[in-house]
Amino acid sequence: MKKNQSVLVAMSGGIDSSVSASILKEKGYQVNGIFFRFIDDEDFRKAQNSNQNNISSGRQRVQIVAQKLAIPMCEIDYRKRFRQIVIEDFIRKYQRGMTPNPCILCNEKMKFSLLFDYASKKGIQFIATGHYARVEKDKKLGRYFLKRGLDPKKDQSYFLYRLNETILSRCIFPLGSLIKIDVEKIAREIGLEFSKIKESQEICFIPGNNYRKLMELETNQEEKSQSGYFLDTSGNLLGKHKGIAFYTIGQRRKIGLSLNTRKYIIRINPKDNTIIVGNESDLYRREFKVTKVHYISTNPILEPIRLQVQIRYNAPPAPATIFPCREGGLYVLFSEPQRAITPGQSAVFYNKEIVIGGGIISYF
Repeated sequence: MKKNQSVLVAMSGGIDSSVSASILKEKGYQVNGIFFRFIDDEDFRKAQNSNQNNISSGRQRVQIVAQKLAIPMCEIDYRKRFRQIVIEDFIRKYQRGMTPNPCILCNEKMKFSLLFDYASKKGIQFIATGHYARVEKDKKLGRYFLKRGLDPKKDQSYFLYRLNETILSRCIFPLGSLIKIDVEKIAREIGLEFSKIKESQEICFIPGNNYRKLMELETNQEEKSQSGYFLDTSGNLLGKHKGIAFYTIGQRRKIGLSLNTRKYIIRINPKDNTIIVGNESDLYRREFKVTKVHYISTNPILEPIRLQVQIRYNAPPAPATIFPCREGGLYVLFSEPQRAITPGQSAVFYNKEIVIGGGIISYF
């Protein structure tokens, strides 16, 4: 039992965070819930891509869960800060021809940072979320390691690679050793089925997962007029695009070109405002550079090393050799070509189940 140990749980009202809080309470922790208000309730409903007026917001469902579990709950409004740190960064990156992952930035700069600070301020020993990941301490080394969640379909360690060891030393991930079916079973047993809404991989602040609509709303008239040209791999002019912010690597639909064969966006060049279009085979590459490198519990890579590298959340890890670059950053060379290596996304390095670290993908 953990009767003398307290934990602060980030609550969203969804099944994962709700079950996490329940598990921790069952284990005897003094559970405190916290809801960070990052977006408006109406934006939440839009992001669920639902026309139902009665769909409850995260705030409403958190209140129901807290009452059901009989745990104290607080709410903090961070909408302004979330916009400044996460949403505005997302927009800027797209305007520069990149495809960012805002969830990774949110975890580093918002969610876990805020959890850690609030728990420290209130004298709460641990922090917890509903992520499918694990933290283990190597007693011999005295270090904390981030590991993959045991459910391969739900593992979310990719999103957490920018956390530091200080934060990890106080993290608990109750779902890390469970599979989703077990979590759903627990929810039913404790009467929390209502907390299971339609799951989505969508970004919380993008209605209907249509980021182009967000770009239209957030981009001023001058930026909207930054049209340029589509080129083929030989440099031939194919037509005009409406701005690099509206395209991403691997995109085939809604390009705006009438071509006889299937073509894909294979490169975006912000320097000359051009977009290169090619065949699907042109999407495959073996090498790229990584910048803004972050290591969790290991020393920096100073000599070539073989690791597993994951280039997006839903991509399988693949073997690669990682080399340090003289000018900084790292050079990654895959054993086999990988599809749609995309600047702005994160490349995360794994040694078996352990997350070594990672960084932001860029071209040479």
